Amino acid sequence: MQTKSKIGHNKPPKTIEEQINDQGRINLSNSLIKKFKRRVDDKGKYIETVFNDTERVGLKLKVNKGGSKTFFYQWYNKNKKCEDGTFGGISKQSIGQYPEWKIEAARSLVDKIKQGIKLGTDPRSTFEANKAIPTFEAVVAQWKDDVMNVSNAFRDGSKEDIKARFEVWFYLKPKARKLQNYILSHRSALNIKAKQVHLITHDEMVKYHKVITDNPTRPNGSPYQANRIMDDLKLIVKWAMKKKEWKIANNFALLDWEDERNVELHRTDNHKPYTPPELRLVRKEVMKQAIMRVIKKGKVKKRYARNFPALMCILAAMFLGRRYRNEILNLKWSQIDMNDVHLPRTKNSKKPTTYKTNIYVKWVFKNLKEYGKHKYSLEKKQRYHAQKGYAFPSIRDSKLPYVYDIDKTWKGILSNVGLRKLPLYMLRHSWATNGLKARKNNLNDIKNAGGWKTLRMVEVYSVQDEERNRDTSEDVARFIATGR
Repeated sequence: MQTKSKIGHNKPPKTIEEQINDQGRINLSNSLIKKFKRRVDDKGKYIETVFNDTERVGLKLKVNKGGSKTFFYQWYNKNKKCEDGTFGGISKQSIGQYPEWKIEAARSLVDKIKQGIKLGTDPRSTFEANKAIPTFEAVVAQWKDDVMNVSNAFRDGSKEDIKARFEVWFYLKPKARKLQNYILSHRSALNIKAKQVHLITHDEMVKYHKVITDNPTRPNGSPYQANRIMDDLKLIVKWAMKKKEWKIANNFALLDWEDERNVELHRTDNHKPYTPPELRLVRKEVMKQAIMRVIKKGKVKKRYARNFPALMCILAAMFLGRRYRNEILNLKWSQIDMNDVHLPRTKNSKKPTTYKTNIYVKWVFKNLKEYGKHKYSLEKKQRYHAQKGYAFPSIRDSKLPYVYDIDKTWKGILSNVGLRKLPLYMLRHSWATNGLKARKNNLNDIKNAGGWKTLRMVEVYSVQDEERNRDTSEDVARFIATGR
């Protein structure tokens, strides 16, 4: 004769339907918990529904009257005083609601509670300590105050970029209407800031990364933006792991996600760098425009274009390969001695940095000095001073004393010579690509001269074309055959 199924049986139901309708001990999973619903009798009256986890004895899930689901832990408390004066009884402690709490996090907390009980610690003290762990939003706010806003490791531009990314994808406050609607429809996956930092799981971060990647407001999504925000969060979590009381050493799977990030699309993948013949056309047009305007100074006639500093910056960026915004345009004459340029710091280094010039850039600086002398005597402005001022002074009164936005000049040059309209930073990438060919693929030379941080960053410019492959094959075969 078969016996009826009893609560607490040792043979969990096999099918999902059986598990949903059973209150015995079952292997709880997040996908299964989603399907749990509150129970009612024939008259529609709520029936208390509690599921017991097979993996952690004492861990239970209750489906509440309103349909919400709550994890709680039940244990035998030998110190509990009963009504009859004796000691020993069942105690319960609520853990948290699903889905804010996942089954993995609930099991992890139960393990800590059981370990504490063995050591004689009151389980409720473990719960209180757990409540004291901050949310991810609070952790980020503290990191900004303690690290980002006071450290010299972050340039002002980098701080602004981080704040802009966090405003959209962490605080979920975009300005564009389309992006607002997209974030609202995926809020459950993106709202990681409200979770306690130690409870965020690997699966949640994968979903978070995927939603940002699939951003439909951009033609190709936002894979680069998704990688950058994850890198930012990874940096913060590494800092937070030092605080042992936050207990995130083993719970936060963000630290090992390299295989799941988007394939890095480098700028050279989207834009083919300019070739030497194309760069020579640019140089010729720049020189042509640089002598368009005649300026009389006594008996001598000087020819300078109105946008002369911008034109000279294009030449300097073309022949130096440095970052044109923060390593060329903002240079002061006090930092230049013609052979060397001295920077207090660069994007990749906190220490003072020196980079070499060349005969072409020396010619640029020589002409800029003459231009500065003329402007100083004409307008009596300190920023044009040939010794104290800026090498690339601004043409008009502006927030910055040096030229900052030269895109209009650059686009005009490209239009006049009929070249592809690529962003100005492609001069740096073109310098690296052509430089590797000129230096026979010597990555270290290009890294040092161009100011890249690692060889890996330079490798993207090492174009493996058919000609180079053929030459390499011939060189190796010749060495094997002849020994030279």
